[in-house]
Amino acid sequence: MCSEEFKIGRDARCSLVIEEKHFPQSVRSFISNVHFILEKDLEDRCSPTYIIDNSTNGTFVNGKLIGKNNRVILMHGNTISIACCVNLFVYYQHNYTIPKEIESESLKKTYHIGRTLGSGSFGTVYLLHDIKTCMPYALKIVKKARVREQMSNPSCLTNEANIMKKLNHACVIQMFEFINEPGSICMVLEYMQGGDLLTRILDNEFLSEHIAKFFFYQLCHAIHYLHGQGIIHRDLKPDNILLKDSNVYTLLKVSDFGSSKFLDNTIFMRTICGTPEYVAPEVLEQGNRKMYTCQIDIWSLGVILYTMLSGLLPFGKKDGLTDVDQITRGQFSLSHPVFRSVKSCRAKKLIYDILNVDPHCRPSIETLLQCKWFRDSSNVRQARCMMNLPVMSSHDML
Repeated sequence: MCSEEFKIGRDARCSLVIEEKHFPQSVRSFISNVHFILEKDLEDRCSPTYIIDNSTNGTFVNGKLIGKNNRVILMHGNTISIACCVNLFVYYQHNYTIPKEIESESLKKTYHIGRTLGSGSFGTVYLLHDIKTCMPYALKIVKKARVREQMSNPSCLTNEANIMKKLNHACVIQMFEFINEPGSICMVLEYMQGGDLLTRILDNEFLSEHIAKFFFYQLCHAIHYLHGQGIIHRDLKPDNILLKDSNVYTLLKVSDFGSSKFLDNTIFMRTICGTPEYVAPEVLEQGNRKMYTCQIDIWSLGVILYTMLSGLLPFGKKDGLTDVDQITRGQFSLSHPVFRSVKSCRAKKLIYDILNVDPHCRPSIETLLQCKWFRDSSNVRQARCMMNLPVMSSHDML
């Protein structure tokens, strides 16, 4: 293939013309003018190659009928048959190799493994496509050896998968498949084409109050659901919040539950975890003497809201104080000129209410969802519509 679209058939305008010298007329009569089409994104060498059946007499891949106007993904070595001609073509994908860290044979047979979407200290995320349905997914691979080198508790390897198995919410990333291999753990997840919230904020310098409210309302619903399931996230930050697509108003989903824990009313946690800029003061308490609860997620929500509205972090090194000192003292400011674009005093008050060093004085997630900032808002109504929630009065936003 040398173009994004490659047509095969009898028509002289096809990329590959099936001529009479190739087959007698009795055979060519079964071949359509454009029998099948190959499509591929040539700018991405790891992208899948699609075959679209355009015939009336059938196109077959490895002996299986595609069906008129249907498409599947071709894999290296697949045979293509048209009409009564068996194994007429064999597809070879040059300059493409499956990453060595992918051990699962079932993954290799079921999905086309594409480009790298992201990587971290424990593993990599790849773009997947189901070869039958062509649906995109994200494959997260966690290397066991890397985790064991850096973590004292090996049980955390399956922690994320165990949590995600019980999650089902419009604003929480969904896991479709979990594979435990000798050297790695694989999770097939929803693919979010819009990237992460941090990138969206940085690309725009900051988000308008209307857009921030639209996203924050969805985020609060996600945390309300998680806490209702007895789950504390512990590492909420814009990097771990994914967007469905590139539209200005789009669905948001919380992801990355590697640091999350099941939590009930009788359990308090002491483990230091999370990203420092978004971590609550009780987690950073010197000597780790204080216990903490799901209210640490509320603190992180406040930092995220501040960042959405300003493109800045509320805590950083200044006036001789480290960011840890500022967090533990709750010292931040809304005096930056960017906050002049935030016309609502309710949004600013909400940040002050959330970023309270005393977790008992922070609003609960239920209180946040009923805050005045969300009332009588078209942005909230739009968010509820995207989450498939019923339209409700401004006095009952839950």
